[in-house]
Amino acid sequence: MAPTLFVLISCSNPSSRLMQVSVIAEGRGDGLCEFTFPRWVPGSYLMREPFQHVRDLRVCDESGKELSWKRNGINGIIVSGRSPSNTVVLHYDLLCADLTVRSNHLDSTHLHLMPPFTWFLPKRGCVWADNEVGRHRSVVEENQVGVTMHLPSKWIPATQLPPVEANWLNHLGEDGQTPAGCATHHFVAKNRDELLDGIVEANATPSDTIEINGIPHHLKLWDSGGASIDSEAVDRIQVAIRQIAEESHRLFGVPDIPDYTTVLQLTSGSRGGLEHLRSQTSMVPRKALWAGQKEGWRDLVSLLSHEYMHLWNVKDLRPKKYLNYDLDVEQTTDLLWWFEGGTSWLGDVICVRSGVWSEDDYRIDFKRKMKRHLRGDGNSKQTLAESSHEAWIHLYRPNPHATEHRISYYNEGELALFCLDAEIRRRSKGNSGLELLFAELWKKHNRNSPNPGVGEAEIFAALHTIEGGSRLVGMLRTLIHEKGRPPVNDAMKTFGLLLTSGKEEKDDDDDFKADESKEGPSRGWLGLRLTERSGLLKISAFEIPSPMRNIAQIGDEIVAISGQRVHTTKDVKEYLKGKVGDEVKIALARQGRMIPICVEVVEEPQLAVTIKGKGNRLWRSLIGSQNDE
Repeated sequence: MAPTLFVLISCSNPSSRLMQVSVIAEGRGDGLCEFTFPRWVPGSYLMREPFQHVRDLRVCDESGKELSWKRNGINGIIVSGRSPSNTVVLHYDLLCADLTVRSNHLDSTHLHLMPPFTWFLPKRGCVWADNEVGRHRSVVEENQVGVTMHLPSKWIPATQLPPVEANWLNHLGEDGQTPAGCATHHFVAKNRDELLDGIVEANATPSDTIEINGIPHHLKLWDSGGASIDSEAVDRIQVAIRQIAEESHRLFGVPDIPDYTTVLQLTSGSRGGLEHLRSQTSMVPRKALWAGQKEGWRDLVSLLSHEYMHLWNVKDLRPKKYLNYDLDVEQTTDLLWWFEGGTSWLGDVICVRSGVWSEDDYRIDFKRKMKRHLRGDGNSKQTLAESSHEAWIHLYRPNPHATEHRISYYNEGELALFCLDAEIRRRSKGNSGLELLFAELWKKHNRNSPNPGVGEAEIFAALHTIEGGSRLVGMLRTLIHEKGRPPVNDAMKTFGLLLTSGKEEKDDDDDFKADESKEGPSRGWLGLRLTERSGLLKISAFEIPSPMRNIAQIGDEIVAISGQRVHTTKDVKEYLKGKVGDEVKIALARQGRMIPICVEVVEEPQLAVTIKGKGNRLWRSLIGSQNDE
């Protein structure tokens, strides 16, 4: 089937941060023609407004004659039916200045293109809209889109979209002409899903490709500050990708895909990841590749593994209502604890089983998750199903008091499934585990299966069929739908382990690093998360249970403690040593006024977050590679 929709971008002046965009829809009918921008992307559950980046929109027919149009709602336009034509053409400039994994970013060194936030899509009034995959056809059927890109001649695009020898170049008229200093690239998306997930990273660095079980895996790197990336770092990343992929293939089988692309962007501090059908964009601080950066490297490979797991869990196995996405409005699901929390659990298990993590890495990262878990009280206010359903208004819109009344379906979902896995292994005597439930669900309900998509009923049914899981539906239902902390301590005992408070170590989300020695004055604690900026200390959040929760406010500046000026969190720690039980005077600045307060210092809570013990046979069955069996 030949394309009836053509989309084009031109980056002839990348330093302007403006991308020239065209959308050409053939087969227009006699009536109105409607175009809309998607307002969210799968994997990021927040309504966004890409129309805000559009400039100088004009609409014409195939001859260049202007057509009458008007805005429709917040994200669309309607082209009048009073001037009929066979083709409708949209031209506009698009500002590409946001550096995230889910947005367009263009500068003199690269383009990161997110199709959902680049091109208007026809909703009605033309052939492609009538055949539109997400509304009237199966997601696997074809409704092709021709994609053309004019890129600076030194840039090499990396994308899951297959390149083609274009037969529509002449059809594009002047838009098909290559600007000076550019090269033209043509691709085809076989349907709407393929187009929306066809991210592009274009820069002057060639992709580094390795073959894993017959599948080319491309690595496309870009550094936001132009820092060079040495070959040893590239090799190290590729070794990790190979180990993750091979361990994943042992579980699910070798995927039937032509290739897989990993876009890895390095920054000064920003982080994120977003999965696509056969690709991912991951972003981490560049220091993750530096020698000795164990924590950064641990996070990098965990992120790569998480997004790779989405190849099966989210992109191929989906909630039933996500088989055909409506990206114009929110589409809620109660299953993100499985599709994100479960992917986090599986991704990190794959890390340790494959060898990209050591067992110590797994334990250290589990400690980080337990700290995040125990420092909040949201489990008593919100269930995992509710957290999933409310992702649109909560997770991507954090506030300083969030941990008091809500939970993350990522972190809490992972811990809940850790507990379920422990019980499966106990009942099966180590012969089975939660990873087999992932594989079984994917096998039965992937997009190409006779019964695609899952709800709770399908998850419960599959759990009943795996060894050790036949009587655990009630446990899983409780973990999903009842408030309260999951029984992590019981799960640890099942694995022959124990959680203790031990010595505390500095984590990214720590505010006060504990003393390295157990001797000396007791540690005083105010339960504050503080932000240091230009010598000022601002309260950014309260820990549970902070003695200052009902006294101070978010945004207050801590100026002095007991008459002593403080500038850093280290100063605060020093002044609180040996003060447990004492009342101290604190000078706060609020909205430009000084406010003196008194507060009784308490001892810092000792959280049971450190895994102790060697573990038993069940533990080894969790962290051991399937290749060892």
